[in-house]
Amino acid sequence: MASYALYPTGRRPLKTRDRLKQIGLSLFARHGYEATTLAQIASAAGIKKPSIYNHFDSKAALFLELSRDADDDMIALIDASLAEMANAPFEQRLRHLLQQCATFAYREHQGVFYKRFLLFPPHDLVAEAEAISEQGESRIDRRLLAVVLAGHRAGALRETLTDDHFVAAFYCVVDGLLSETFMYERPELERRFEGVWSVFWAGVKAD
Repeated sequence: MASYALYPTGRRPLKTRDRLKQIGLSLFARHGYEATTLAQIASAAGIKKPSIYNHFDSKAALFLELSRDADDDMIALIDASLAEMANAPFEQRLRHLLQQCATFAYREHQGVFYKRFLLFPPHDLVAEAEAISEQGESRIDRRLLAVVLAGHRAGALRETLTDDHFVAAFYCVVDGLLSETFMYERPELERRFEGVWSVFWAGVKAD
């Protein structure tokens, strides 16, 4: 059994529930839902398998909680970007937001898990995973619509750009950049982001 770094040196140990979530996130990201067992998670946590049921009713319950966490973390990332750049020119705000969303996959295990959860949900959890995904998308949509409104008010976005077109283009760019994080090293990703950003901005900015 491979070892897992449960917490950085010098920090207090995680509570058992949090430790199980961290290990579950790692194993689900590496091996997928079907190939990961509660016995593996328990062994990595240094507890007996029945002890897991003191914290989670099932493997499905653990997976779905991690899925909700991943969605919440993406929302938190968006909110943090918008707050950090609140007083910056619109172009800088939009660029920062796009870059932050695209680099979500850099987070160890979480980015891979998020990608698996969105694209390849477990067969027996499709309905539950889709509901979580739809709720998350709805929350992201509201934030992106506020971004479009701010851009139009600032005169930074072209007048004919519709809300739907902006949101669809933003998602497509982020999805593409997320996929590239699994194919290229970071220096190359940064170079490619510059090209993607220049084309995206040219397509949405005011004439």
